[in-house]
Amino acid sequence: MNFVYYTPDYDAYSCLPSWAQKTLDQHRHDPRLPCYSLEQLDLATTEDPYWNAAMREMKYTGYMHNYMRMYWGKKILEWTESPEAAFQRILFLNNKYFLDGRDPNSYAGAAWIFGVHDRGWRERPIFGTVRYMAASGLRRKCDIDAYVRKVDQRVQPFLA
Repeated sequence: MNFVYYTPDYDAYSCLPSWAQKTLDQHRHDPRLPCYSLEQLDLATTEDPYWNAAMREMKYTGYMHNYMRMYWGKKILEWTESPEAAFQRILFLNNKYFLDGRDPNSYAGAAWIFGVHDRGWRERPIFGTVRYMAASGLRRKCDIDAYVRKVDQRVQPFLA
């Protein structure tokens, strides 16, 4: 609530802390392979089965497990041609599908993807020193394949 109340541009890339904007700018020309369109993301047709499951969970239920929500946003940053475009895509999809879209906590969570309320980490391509997340972390923290199966069972009635 405080982030949105005290940040007039909470829904714009300019709300990011200067360290995050600087490091993302330094890596703006790093290759992004793959690079997905908004339509591909919306349709959950990436090469990442975990991300696709998270997107389907959001799209058909309005909810996504919180850890998956962080991963979902980080991958959009990784797969989009610029950090500014990634920020807009995250907000667009977030506000279109999440039950809590357009909620102050949701805006703060989207900005967290880009470094708000966080600190710098080890430098990496694309992310600079903004926190990175990988599928290997998902496999360490949970039974990610069971999550994919659970999502598929939950969304099956919507697809029939």
